[in-house]
Amino acid sequence: MEEKIKTYIEGFDNILNGGIPAKHIVLICGGPGTYKSSVTLNMLANNVGKDDCKGVYVSLEESKDSLEATARGLEIKEWDEHDLLIADVSKIRLEQKGADKTKSWMNILEKYIRRRVEEGFDMVVIDSMSALNSLTEFENPRKDLFQFFGFLKTLDITVFLITESYDEEGRYGNYGEDFLSDGIIHLKYRHVSETEIQLWIRCVKMRQVDHTKNYYALLFDQGKFQIARVISERWK
Repeated sequence: MEEKIKTYIEGFDNILNGGIPAKHIVLICGGPGTYKSSVTLNMLANNVGKDDCKGVYVSLEESKDSLEATARGLEIKEWDEHDLLIADVSKIRLEQKGADKTKSWMNILEKYIRRRVEEGFDMVVIDSMSALNSLTEFENPRKDLFQFFGFLKTLDITVFLITESYDEEGRYGNYGEDFLSDGIIHLKYRHVSETEIQLWIRCVKMRQVDHTKNYYALLFDQGKFQIARVISERWK
């Protein structure tokens, strides 16, 4: 039986026929404030806590303290850092003390992730691709990302990549990562009345999974994410 990684969004795993296939590279995308980090951190923490996984959350934007505050807001209990590790830029830099200063952030990140995988971590979150681009200053973004995805594939782990993006033109990544990814989960806000806005979620694609591509309202209540049918649009 194929191993699945649950999203821990009530109702959404049913849409994915049990969850995300293990060892997929999945893009979590959306505009600012659409709960991308919260949804992904919740998914990682629950898989670590309930499904015997080991996960590392690599944050290239927020500090570890900020993400731990997010975790408390999600009612995530305390965790063992041997199983769930949150690493921000300062921690990664500390590990690179004395390293070759000419190495790019891409090289540093790859070295850091490989070390964690060698320690037994089998789920990795990178937050975010937009920040990685700012740190790395890709000379040839499409070529560099193709090589980076190739590196991630060699690790044989499940990877979640968070990125700021919009879908007005049917694009969910900035440099072709939407084509390179095995799956895309998109979050966006939508007016459903003159005064009301809903947060929507949908699975744009998921290789090896027969799924609906409809949007659903994403709700958070009593420490759990869940989906519901969207309110009929009355406002454009």
